[in-house]
Amino acid sequence: MNRIVRRGSALIVAGVLAVVAVSVVLAQEDFLGGKLRAGESITIPAGEAIDGDLYLFAGTITMDGSVDGDLVAFGGTLQINGSVTGDVLTSGGTVTVAGTVNGDVRTAGGQLTVSGPIGEDVLAGGGQVTVSSSGSVGGDLIVSGGTVSVNGDVDGSILGRAGTYSRTGSLGGDEDVAVAPDDDEPVLAGNAVVDALRHYVVILLLGALALWLLPRALRAAEGTLRAKPLLSVGGGLATLFGYVILVVVIILLMILLAIAFGLARIGAVVAIELVAGLLTLGVVTFLFLLAVAFVGDIVVGLALGRLVAPGSEGNRWQELGLLAAGAAVVVIVTSLPFVGGWAKLAVVILGVGALAVAAFRTWRGTRPPPMASQPAPAAVEPTA
Repeated sequence: MNRIVRRGSALIVAGVLAVVAVSVVLAQEDFLGGKLRAGESITIPAGEAIDGDLYLFAGTITMDGSVDGDLVAFGGTLQINGSVTGDVLTSGGTVTVAGTVNGDVRTAGGQLTVSGPIGEDVLAGGGQVTVSSSGSVGGDLIVSGGTVSVNGDVDGSILGRAGTYSRTGSLGGDEDVAVAPDDDEPVLAGNAVVDALRHYVVILLLGALALWLLPRALRAAEGTLRAKPLLSVGGGLATLFGYVILVVVIILLMILLAIAFGLARIGAVVAIELVAGLLTLGVVTFLFLLAVAFVGDIVVGLALGRLVAPGSEGNRWQELGLLAAGAAVVVIVTSLPFVGGWAKLAVVILGVGALAVAAFRTWRGTRPPPMASQPAPAAVEPTA
């Protein structure tokens, strides 16, 4: 599931970068007396000195001049060769900080390189992060990346996480870098058991909250799963594809609105539209990941428990016990090697699909089909 989360996050980041790029290209202007500059390509020549903060937004940015203040730069390719007396905040596909920075550097992107002297802290996150031999960090280095190489000197401490990590430069403080194992490496059995127990506890806690706060919705979902499993499969597949389509639609809508507002030269509305779009993407993605990671397990677990012991509707404690038993089966099966991933996919499709179908039926004003129950015994009339 970690790969799915990472790929979904990468899709959203790519969409955001596309929206920012469109907005930047459309502007092609300087604002606030040159304090904010946007365009397809921006170059600050070596002889130009900026008195105050500078904000740059472009596909390609080259800063050879000097900034007596803070520098904020967002784009595709960033090359910071000049000096900055304040802090530097950058984000892009390729970011290189080769000039002198007296303050902090905070940067994120695909490939990050620090090859100049940094006076204070460096906070960096990206696919490949490098502090070259000509670079130095006067404070602490806080880093997260796939490949992290520290060949320059760090006066403070190094804290971070990386897929691969190496250091040849000197270090003045402590070093605490967690090297994450590769996804293809075997996972220790003890770690797998601990992860399964944690997942089980989270399912029980969220399931208890759902039974307490949303009992009708949860019962409708597990009832739909037991009564209409094939319909639940269809609903699950539709939900998974629907999420991808919804993300693409939101991104396209953000781009189109950015184009429209950019052509109308309404910069403030573009900013509001971007923030609203990002918030919408964040909420939708959070709900989707929550459903994929836990809600599907809760619905399938409760349905399994009800199959074994039907007739406990209305008693929350009995339902919680059934959920605990069914969720244990779900966690064990999805944690098995080789078949666990496929089992998890089936649980997600069934559980999320049943929830989606039940929600659709509720919206349409129809109740889920009732389960077949044992006929009640005939009443015995009293004898005279």
